[in-house]
Amino acid sequence: MVRKGYTLTELMIAVTIMAIVVTAAPRLFTGIYRFTRMITAKAEIQKNARASLSSINRGLRQAQSASIVIDQVSGMPPHSRITFTRYKPNGSTEIVSYYQSGKKLYMSTDGAAGKKVADDLRYIAFTYPKSDDGYIISISVTFERATYEGATKALQMAVEKVRVMN
Repeated sequence: MVRKGYTLTELMIAVTIMAIVVTAAPRLFTGIYRFTRMITAKAEIQKNARASLSSINRGLRQAQSASIVIDQVSGMPPHSRITFTRYKPNGSTEIVSYYQSGKKLYMSTDGAAGKKVADDLRYIAFTYPKSDDGYIISISVTFERATYEGATKALQMAVEKVRVMN
C-alpha cells in the first residue's frame, strides 16, 4: 500500500526553511531601503552642490573686485554671505548677494527677496586664500541630507577657487 503525503522529517525541513526566510526578509528589506535612501540623498546633494557652485562661480567671475564684501546674515555662520557688484549685459550694474539662511542658499539681486539656489546646505564660507590677492576667492560648501531613521549624512564637501575677472 502506497501512502501519499509528507513525512515528519520533510515537514520539519520545510518549516525550518520557512523560518529562516521569514526572519531574514525584514533585515534584507531594511538594508535595501537604507541603501536606496543613501544613494538618493547622495545624488540630490551632489546635484545641489554642482548647481550652487556653478551659479556662484558664474556670478563671481563677473564681479567688480573692489565691491566684494564678505560677512554673514545675523545668526548664521561667519563668512557665509558675499555681496558684490557686477555688470549686466546692457552695461548697467546690479548688486548680487549669495547667503546662507538656515539650511538653504539664496541669491538676491539689488536688495530684492532672495531666490533659493540650493537646499540641504549645512555650511558655506567665502574667503580670500591669499590676503594680498583680491581677485581670487575660495568657496567652501558642505551639504547634508537626512537618510534613514533620522540620521543625517554630511555627504558633499567642496572647495572651489574663483578668479574675479573685473
